Amino acid sequence: MIQKSYEQHRLTNQANQEGSVLLPSLIFLLILTLAATTTMRTSTLELRMAGNEQQRVETFELTQSIVDEVVGNPNNIRVSGNLGYVNCTSGISGCNANDVTINTNLLPTARAGNAAVLVERLAPALSAPPRGINTSADAFSAARFEVDTTYDGRAENEGRVGIVQGVLVLVPRGAQ
Repeated sequence: MIQKSYEQHRLTNQANQEGSVLLPSLIFLLILTLAATTTMRTSTLELRMAGNEQQRVETFELTQSIVDEVVGNPNNIRVSGNLGYVNCTSGISGCNANDVTINTNLLPTARAGNAAVLVERLAPALSAPPRGINTSADAFSAARFEVDTTYDGRAENEGRVGIVQGVLVLVPRGAQ
């Protein structure tokens, strides 16, 4: 009789406990699913942000390369022009000349229309060169220019960057 009552008690408890683990398991599974979804969304957002930052840096570096290319070509910077003389890339209106060229190895012709470069002669016409450039102030004068470069690659999802850089050109005193 004792054995039978123990067996009945065990079966009764077992019947009362069926499904008792199901509810906590479902809650735990829901929490894990929410955590995984949040982590995945955060990772996707961070990946997009990193891609945007990489594209921003690449576009900035391309624009700086265009500035360096323009400054490195003496035909783009005209010392013989008057104050306010503006030399631009083709297609820009309001310039004295549209002779600024960009190397096609740097910027293929298909993307050259995205770049706009203005090189302007600034006042004073000629001045003494600044100290610390290891040259004789008696032998040279300095001509000042401003190179304003804008690269607009928004149509290709590259972004838009503008850089304005000052340039100082040393002119031998006898060549003035």
